[in-house]
Amino acid sequence: MKRLLLFSFFLLPVFSIAQTIEIDTVYSANTQDKYVIAMRKPSGFNDSKKYHYVYMTDGGIGIGDYVFGKSKSWAASIPPNCLIIAIGHIGDYNVKRPRDFIPSDISKNVETNFGKADRFYLFMKNELIPRIEKKMSNKKSRVFFGHSFGGLFSLYMLFKDDKLFDRHFAISPSCWANYYELDKIEAEYFKKNKELKANVTIYVGGLEFLNKVLYSTRSFYTTVTGRKYKGLKIEKDEIGNANHFSIRKPAVDRVFEQLKKD
Repeated sequence: MKRLLLFSFFLLPVFSIAQTIEIDTVYSANTQDKYVIAMRKPSGFNDSKKYHYVYMTDGGIGIGDYVFGKSKSWAASIPPNCLIIAIGHIGDYNVKRPRDFIPSDISKNVETNFGKADRFYLFMKNELIPRIEKKMSNKKSRVFFGHSFGGLFSLYMLFKDDKLFDRHFAISPSCWANYYELDKIEAEYFKKNKELKANVTIYVGGLEFLNKVLYSTRSFYTTVTGRKYKGLKIEKDEIGNANHFSIRKPAVDRVFEQLKKD
C-alpha cells in the first residue's frame, strides 16, 4: 500500500530517487483529516550524522513537485545535510489549503473549509513533529518552508508562543489573505511582546504586484522590521522577473543553498 501511495501521489519517474522516500498516512485529531507525509532522506543517510529536518507544505503539488523531482527537468538539488518531511493533502487541495494555512485568530472569520490555521498548527506541534522525531534522533535543526498560502502559514507560526522551528522560509506568502489577518495577529502580538526570537527569510517575485503578494509582503516586512523585535533576524529577497509560479524554483534553490552552508 505504501508503494502504491508513493507512485500515485508523487508520480516519480526516477526509481533511484523513489527508493530514498518513505511514505506514511497520518490522521490528525486536530484537523480531523488525513495527510500524506513523505520523508526524503539524502543519499548516504546515516543515523550517526546530524541533519536539518526540513518540513514543507504542498508535498504533492507545486514546490513538492520540484523538491521530489517529478520530472528530470523539474528537480531540486537536495543538500546532503537535509532530510525533507513533506505534508500533502488528500483530496481537493484547493479546498483544504485555505482551511489549513489561512489564520483567523483575531477576526474569527472562520468557515468549514477556511481559516483554521490554528488547528493545523496544533497538528504540527502535537502530532506530526512528535511522530517524526520519535522515530529519529539526529536532528541538527528544525526548518519550515512553504509557498503562497504555505508561506503565509510559515509567517503565522512566528507569533505563536511555542517556537517550533529554528528557521522559517516563506515563498510568495499570501500576507493579504483573510483581509490581512496576519497583520492583525502581528499587531496583537506586539502589544505584549517586544522579543521575537526567529530566523526568517522571505522570497517574493518582482512580478507579483497583480496578485497583491508583492505589496502585502513589503508592507508586512516594513512593519515587522520597524518593531525592532529583540532576537529577530529577518530578510526579504525580491526575485526580479519572477511571478507567483516561476518563483518556486529559484526560491527553493536559495533555501537549500542557505541550508547547505549550515
